[in-house]
Amino acid sequence: MGIDSTTAFSPDGSQNEKRLRLLVETGILLASERSLDVIVQAALDAGLHLCSARYGAFFYNNIGNDDKSYSLYKEAGPDLNIFASFPEPHCTEIPKDSFLNQLIVRSPDITLDRRFTESLPFAALSPNHPPVRSYLAVPVRSRAGESLGCLIYGHPDVDAFTAASEDLVATIASQAAVAIDNLRLSDSLTLEIAHVDSARALQRETADRLRQALDAAQLGTWTWDRATDILDLDERAARLFHAEAHVPITRTELRKRVVAIEDQAHTSERLQQFLEAGGLYSAEYRVESPDGIQTWLSASGNATFAPNSTDIIGMVGTVQDITARKTQETALRQSEKLAATGRLAATIAHEINNPLEAVTNLIYLSRTDPDVPEPVQQLLETADAELARVAQIAQQTLGFYRDTTRPIEIKLNDLLHGVVDLFERKMVTRKITCTLDLEPDLCIHGLQGEIRQVFSNLIVNAIDAFTYPMLKPGRIRIRGRHLRQRDAVSILICDEGSGIPASARARIFSPFFTTKLSVGTGLGLWVTRGFVEKQGGSIAFHTHTGENSGTIFRVILPVHMPGTRPSSPAAHA
Repeated sequence: MGIDSTTAFSPDGSQNEKRLRLLVETGILLASERSLDVIVQAALDAGLHLCSARYGAFFYNNIGNDDKSYSLYKEAGPDLNIFASFPEPHCTEIPKDSFLNQLIVRSPDITLDRRFTESLPFAALSPNHPPVRSYLAVPVRSRAGESLGCLIYGHPDVDAFTAASEDLVATIASQAAVAIDNLRLSDSLTLEIAHVDSARALQRETADRLRQALDAAQLGTWTWDRATDILDLDERAARLFHAEAHVPITRTELRKRVVAIEDQAHTSERLQQFLEAGGLYSAEYRVESPDGIQTWLSASGNATFAPNSTDIIGMVGTVQDITARKTQETALRQSEKLAATGRLAATIAHEINNPLEAVTNLIYLSRTDPDVPEPVQQLLETADAELARVAQIAQQTLGFYRDTTRPIEIKLNDLLHGVVDLFERKMVTRKITCTLDLEPDLCIHGLQGEIRQVFSNLIVNAIDAFTYPMLKPGRIRIRGRHLRQRDAVSILICDEGSGIPASARARIFSPFFTTKLSVGTGLGLWVTRGFVEKQGGSIAFHTHTGENSGTIFRVILPVHMPGTRPSSPAAHA
């Protein structure tokens, strides 16, 4: 530090001032330094100058459970290379008081000191250096009393170290100990902060993964407090319940607001069962948006308990939109119903074939009897045509609605007049008039039995519309037009009945859905749409309830079925 270590401090004021300045400067340096190497070297150099030693070394504490030894860490003096071959001291070579008992050891002449063994400190100095006689060892210990190491100084002269120099080195050792303690504390805090940062990063990563899992499963989360009945909903749960996120709302209020009326009792019952029996809460129910759209939700939750108690104080859980799953389940049930209905219909169709054939033969015999009057002959001809249609329907049922006949030219004017004539008595009985406004020559190519079934079903529905909810006279209008730009025809069937309720309009073409209560099967419009789409056409409706109620069905049929060619006139001759 700019001072010749070989020159001892004189007792005058000038030397004392230099010592004081060195102590202050070293203290400031040690207090601000964050490098162990610099701290140890600065303390060692300062102690060397303060005690006017020729050689100095700092030995670091390596004491473990069984291995009690110290290693050379830093050295000081005019020739640092003299320590190149200096052996690492052990407790048998250096007085134990310096290291184990953490006491200052000062010897005026170690060659005469019984505390030292034959292996004297600094004994490995080269022959070119005078031997060490004076010896000073000052332990460096932490505030907690832990041995950090030892500052050792040597001088070739006898009794070179005084009590004053011992005190000065002890002061330096204390400053070094504080600096090393602070460094260790800083390192410990840095490590702790790194651990905390790592834990927070892991927590964020876990939270992100949980959120990703919730997003992937489309799950919302919620908490419920039993004492206050307050729900707290996250963003997704709030969207599903048509509420605001993290805005307190009671479960009772939310249930009354959004849960379908028919499901409210079920949700209350499921909650009561959970509170009584514990376990896992789960419930499936419908909720209704402000604009009337219903969705299915599945809610599940786990109980939260009071400290050191089994009393349930609330729940944490998730909620998920299961509308798609419910729709698939409904479709599966309908498919199973359709399959069962198909098997039953095929069985019935098979069984009626024999009596149907017998009736057909009887009508044929009656028609060929010359004694049967002409009016009866016409009635028998009509009956024979209808029986032929019944036979065709039975055949279609056996083939699961696969019409195996070939498309032919269908004159819709004649077909529609024939269907109206068939239901004329039923319409007269109910005081219903029917008018037909058909353009000439409305013709298409298709499966006649299926097209006839389409308009039969629609006209029957138009007639039945006057019986629900009350019987009233009215009118049915049937209008047919060419759509030449589309190479198709349009048929409108309009009634002045009660109209289709708003709640039924979305499912009007679904199988097994009916508004006719016990008199309907729910298959008519479903079959009708299937036949129309098979023809390549479309069917739609417009309805109105209340005053001026009624329903209009519009059927658009292409002139030619998909995949068929126009038939030549000779083909129908």
